[in-house]
Amino acid sequence: MAGRLWLCCGDEGEDGADGGAVGGTGMGAYGGTGREAYGDMGRAAEGGTSRAAYGGTGGTAEGGTSREASPLPPAERWRPGTELSRYDAVLLWGGARWGGWTAPDGGSPWVLNAGAADAAAMGPERMARRLGHAGIRAGREDAEQRQDGTSGRADEAFGSSGRLYWIGVFHLETLWTARVRPGIGRASLPAALAPDDAASGVAATGAQDPELRRAGRLVWRAAYELGLDAAELLVRVADDGRMRLEGLRLAGSRIFRAVGPGGLPPEAERLPPPAAERWADAAARLAAVVRAEAQRAGGQADRPLRLGADPEFLLLRADGRVVSASRLGGLHSPVGSDVLVAGQSLRQPVGELRPEPAEDPEELLRRIRRLLALASRRGAAEPGMRLAAGGMPVPGIALGGHVHLSGLELTTRLLRALDSYAALPLALAEDPAGRGRRPRYGTLGDSRRQPHGGFEYRTLPSWLVSPAAARYALAVCLLAAEDAAWLAELPAAEPEYAQAYYAGDRERMADCLPRLRASLRTAPSYEKHASLLEPFLEAVEAGKSWDEKADLRLRWGIPRAEDGPAVRPSKGSEERAGGRQVDQARADGRHPASGASARAEAASGAAGAQTNLFERG
Repeated sequence: MAGRLWLCCGDEGEDGADGGAVGGTGMGAYGGTGREAYGDMGRAAEGGTSRAAYGGTGGTAEGGTSREASPLPPAERWRPGTELSRYDAVLLWGGARWGGWTAPDGGSPWVLNAGAADAAAMGPERMARRLGHAGIRAGREDAEQRQDGTSGRADEAFGSSGRLYWIGVFHLETLWTARVRPGIGRASLPAALAPDDAASGVAATGAQDPELRRAGRLVWRAAYELGLDAAELLVRVADDGRMRLEGLRLAGSRIFRAVGPGGLPPEAERLPPPAAERWADAAARLAAVVRAEAQRAGGQADRPLRLGADPEFLLLRADGRVVSASRLGGLHSPVGSDVLVAGQSLRQPVGELRPEPAEDPEELLRRIRRLLALASRRGAAEPGMRLAAGGMPVPGIALGGHVHLSGLELTTRLLRALDSYAALPLALAEDPAGRGRRPRYGTLGDSRRQPHGGFEYRTLPSWLVSPAAARYALAVCLLAAEDAAWLAELPAAEPEYAQAYYAGDRERMADCLPRLRASLRTAPSYEKHASLLEPFLEAVEAGKSWDEKADLRLRWGIPRAEDGPAVRPSKGSEERAGGRQVDQARADGRHPASGASARAEAASGAAGAQTNLFERG
């Protein structure tokens, strides 16, 4: 199994037009003995037209100093017709557009920077609209100002008085963050981003600065929404803390482009392209990730895939008032609460389940159900109370169904698979009230690395709203982790479906469902998970959705106070609720959270679509 990283360079013109399909002019080598060095990647390959070197004419590095840029780690040069594996990765550089070559096994390689050509050809206002759908402010002038006849004036809260930052990102990493100060003359990145360099106008910034962390997250989100894995962006932070993007430069390009109305900030002209070594270490780490994932897919993993979750819910009184979840347990206990910042105070309105991870989604579901029963006994023992989940069961309180994965590498390939196969179908099933969660929460690709070595995928709403939604969410996330290389259809990466997702346009999102279902069936692990996936997909295809106002305990078969006396749990069962003990009755299928129940639903075929699957177990 291959697992190689290839570099393909499109030669972007000064006017910003894209560099054409990969395989044309300017296809440079990624590095390595006897191939073109990365610092000279702008030179023509295969007899193409010669252009200036990336770091400047003759290999000039950043800042205008004449020196040869360091080559990147050795890698194969990709040429049209070269065979690729679905486990290979192709990094497009500059404005290259991928031609869609297919691997001999029928799969496609992982293509990074796939949105570069579209971004190169996109006008500023179109780019601002696209980012705006995801809640990202872009440009130096607001659309409202132009409608009011004040075109040409920058937002006074921003203008040029805020702080402008130059941030470079490369595949889930922030490579540098530097403050750009107004001034005259050519600027450059400090050698180690350590001391302030007043002469250059660029100051190094600390990674622990909260403002910089926020700016870095915004830049990464913008790059992800545009389909970019390597880019430089300019972000301005106003004195009131609001942020907006003002410029974008594709990796491998020599020019910044405006990302919205109002043009580029004047400082952009003083920022030359960074030298090759700014990208080199990150590219080497990416190559190692590609190799590791290919080895894992080939059965050489050094640790098993594990699945975890921390879904959220609310405790509500009969009149709809929220009950503090602090009564459930601590901030780190298996059943506990999460903190919400409200003004200057911290509140704990949201309940959270934290089961022990498992290698099997059905086992994780059993653990979740036991914790949910415990939460009900602790927090909703009064008649008339209810437990609610979904996206936003109470206006203003957004809930998440975070899924944890470990035993694999976090990649944008996996994130885009999770967006397409988990986030889009769950958005099709959501209560209309839950759409208010986006785009402040539930953004595509939202993830966070965890101390245990894995990561959590944070885009999904709280699928606790229904056992059917929970089964699907956990099973499809595990399938994506196992077989992301087989999931070629990625509609969430397509602008029209991303826009429909943020807008809650179910009719538009539903158009991609047949593609998703067909692609799922190609995955090697599909049959293993089919009984947990198909009932949900049948219901969604039939137009069914969940109700966030209903008490979720009814669907999970958890007794309520008004239902009469319930069987007391055995001694010590509460302490074991987050552990590995298996309740035999549920394992035999006598509870809606069990895999046997899911298999019965799948066997019934369309019957589950005629009634509302989300209103029963």
